Amino acid sequence: MAIFRAVRSLTKSFEGSNPTWVKRAKEPDQLLNVTRSKMDEMFQAEQLFLKYRLGAIHRTTAPVSLVTADSAALPVSSRSVDVIVTSPPYLTRIDYAVAYARELAVLGIDVFSEKKLRKALMGTTLTRASSSSRNGLGSKANDLLLEISRHESKASSSYYMKQANQYLADLNAGMLEAARVSKHSAEMHLVVQDSYYKDVLVPLAEICIEEAQRQGWELQAHEEFPVRRLLTALNTSAQAYKKGDVSESVITFVKGKHD
Repeated sequence: MAIFRAVRSLTKSFEGSNPTWVKRAKEPDQLLNVTRSKMDEMFQAEQLFLKYRLGAIHRTTAPVSLVTADSAALPVSSRSVDVIVTSPPYLTRIDYAVAYARELAVLGIDVFSEKKLRKALMGTTLTRASSSSRNGLGSKANDLLLEISRHESKASSSYYMKQANQYLADLNAGMLEAARVSKHSAEMHLVVQDSYYKDVLVPLAEICIEEAQRQGWELQAHEEFPVRRLLTALNTSAQAYKKGDVSESVITFVKGKHD
């Protein structure tokens, strides 16, 4: 974590007006030249900062296992999970692999030249060969796809509709897997945010509720919080379309009996 923080600080100049997109050096004179002693100094400073922050947190003796997996193929036994807390990527066209390109570069992954990881992520702006849902989609998701495909802006019926369909198929696959691994009466807590495609509202909270209910989850609570600042609004071309207010939602479900 100290290395990640130091590298992000060093490369601050590679961030543009959109903080989720990282530029690359195109010419040799744009490359950073940092001495070993300066790097060592930054690493130590970040380590001290993290040590201070972690020292203020009450430690628990509960056992922890960290597992990396595809949300649509979890290495977890069926009906074994009590609680799910998650915030899936939003349908905002933010390329999360590029947003964390510097951290991934530290781990030896170049998301610009090797696109396998970037293409596999939910919400990616790259489209795959096939993106059909294993379980079909609910009416709200299909209504959104129809609105996008009928939009007058360029590539709405081709690339943008395909990218939205791919996202919704990934969301649906994750919902299916969450239902599989959860016990009866398990809880699932989602944090999601609505957004816009041009001037078309993307009601992600409503879509998530419908998709979850189709998998046997019963809605317990839906609390909305107004969003004052949208990262997608940083795109100047997107500002040409009229948009309304959007909300971030905390949604709570309980697994029903008909699963």
